[in-house]
Amino acid sequence: MVLTATWAQATLTQTQSFSGGAIADGNPLGTVFSGTYSQTGFNSPVLNATVGLDITGGYNGDLYAYLVAPNGTLVMLMNQPGVSVNGFGASGAGMNITLSDSGSTGIQGVTSGSVLTGTYSAAGTLGTFNNSTANGTWQLFFADLSSGGGTSTLNGWTLTLTVVPEPVMLALILFCGMLLALAGLRWAWRV
Repeated sequence: MVLTATWAQATLTQTQSFSGGAIADGNPLGTVFSGTYSQTGFNSPVLNATVGLDITGGYNGDLYAYLVAPNGTLVMLMNQPGVSVNGFGASGAGMNITLSDSGSTGIQGVTSGSVLTGTYSAAGTLGTFNNSTANGTWQLFFADLSSGGGTSTLNGWTLTLTVVPEPVMLALILFCGMLLALAGLRWAWRV
C-alpha cells in the first residue's frame, strides 16, 4: 500500500491480483473472470484505476475485453487491438501489459507481431471508474471474436486502485503524522 499526502488530500494506492483461465478460440460469448477487491480503507471513491493483463497464446487481434466495477460501471479495455488500424489485427500471441489512462499509446492502435509488453491506454477511459466504490466484486469479461487463432489464456490480472481514504482513516493517518512530527521536534530540542 502506498500513501501519498498533499495539503489538498491524502490518497491510498493498492494493487490486488486475481487468477484467470482459458479464453476459448472463436467464442464471442466469452468468459467472465471475477475478483473480489477487499482492502482496508478502500470503501471510498476511486480516483484512479489501472489494469494489468498477462495473456499467452491465441491471436491478440481477436480479443475483446471490458471491466465492470462493483457498482455496474463498465469500461471497454480492448476491441480487437490493431484491427481498426490495418484491418488485420495485432498478430502477436499474448501480452503482458498495463492499461492506464496515462499510457502514451492506445491498445487499439497496436500492430506489433510479437508479444505485447508495456503500458497502453485502454479502448475506453479508465477514469470512468472515478467515484465508484473500490471494495466489492470486479468482473473482467474476455471474448475471442474470431476462430482460427488458437486459445488464449489469461494467466492472471491485476487491479490497482487509488482512493481518498475514509475520514476516520485520514484522521488516523494525520494524527500519526503529527505524533511523529512532535517526536522529531522533541528530539531536535534535546540535541
